[in-house]
Amino acid sequence: MNKIFLWIVLAVIILGLLLILLNTRMGQSGDAPIPADNSVSAPVKPAPPVAQPPLPVTPGTPADGEKLAAAGVKPSPAAVERGFALETGEETPATAESPAPVSPGTTPLTAAAHDEKALAAAPAAPAAPAEVKKAEKPAPKPQPAPRKAAPAPKNQTITNFVVFVRDGGATIRLDASSPIRFKHLELTSPSRVVVDLQGTWKLSEPGVPKGEMVKDVRLGKKGSDTRIVIDLHAKAKTRYILTKGKKRLDIRLDKTK
Repeated sequence: MNKIFLWIVLAVIILGLLLILLNTRMGQSGDAPIPADNSVSAPVKPAPPVAQPPLPVTPGTPADGEKLAAAGVKPSPAAVERGFALETGEETPATAESPAPVSPGTTPLTAAAHDEKALAAAPAAPAAPAEVKKAEKPAPKPQPAPRKAAPAPKNQTITNFVVFVRDGGATIRLDASSPIRFKHLELTSPSRVVVDLQGTWKLSEPGVPKGEMVKDVRLGKKGSDTRIVIDLHAKAKTRYILTKGKKRLDIRLDKTK
């Protein structure tokens, strides 16, 4: 509607100017003196047209273009540039971007090919550092096997087995043909001392003199060992003493206070 109104105003102004020019020419012709016979009147120069300021142009709609076309008014080049067609009055669509021409003999680059090309051009990622192997602990050194006890020699003999009585105690002495290896144990209820000689020994029961400490001496076996049991009258303090290259064993029995 604004466009139509502007065109109507423009048309009215143009018609007004034309009427003013026409009245001016008619007034000049009426005031001019009547020329004499065979005289030619000087030509009258028309007044120069008055320059009009350009009207503001606002964007139109397809409906405005249709109305102008129906009124027989031709839109200005500026209106045409803003999208009004002469015949239909519809807004001309913007020109779509034309694809770039492809030279013959070349294949258009697809999206997948573009990704592969980008991956090939990208710098290779640095390789992950290899895992540092943990230092393995050194295998423990093999421990030496415990030494086995040397087997007892055959034909072991107790050459002397005697009981000595003394004041406040007694001593039992064993002399052997080979070194003596033994274990001992003190028991109560009744009080007694047990000595196990390693291996088989040849010996006989000693005589037991009367005394305050030793009551009796008995011999026996415990597995492959030879056992000596010393029965006591009372509990005693016991000491074991090996001498002469471990071939003599003294068992000292003392009264306890």
